[in-house]
Amino acid sequence: MNIINTDIVNPEYDVLWDELAEAVKDLPAKDILILVNTFTPGGTEEAQLQKMLLACKLLPESYNILQLEKDKLIAWHRLREWIDPKIVFLIGILPSQLGISSLFKLNAPNHFNDRTWLATVSLNELELNPEAKKQLWNEGMKVVFGA
Repeated sequence: MNIINTDIVNPEYDVLWDELAEAVKDLPAKDILILVNTFTPGGTEEAQLQKMLLACKLLPESYNILQLEKDKLIAWHRLREWIDPKIVFLIGILPSQLGISSLFKLNAPNHFNDRTWLATVSLNELELNPEAKKQLWNEGMKVVFGA
């Protein structure tokens, strides 16, 4: 007899227990992990991201960039074990997409799971909102990356 007839966890979250994709497993361990919405190579979003990283004087050997499709899930605990970043920069990616049930203050450093997190809106939204871009630079990127 089944007394409780309900889904406890939506099956879409099963992916959070899967192994990482081979493309992610090919990433070496680096101090900074940048998670960003997918963008077209050579497009304006990629150029904007590169400008942001150059402004912080970040060298490519210090960070990994992982693009995620909108609403795609990937397990933070797997990323943490495999890449072991000290800083996680979320650009348009929600913590819930990583299986994290936490709210982060936008455009400012957050401390979670013994890491520093910097969350902001998508690259497109930053381009449309100069005030958010300014806040990200002054209160977030300068503080976290020492730019």
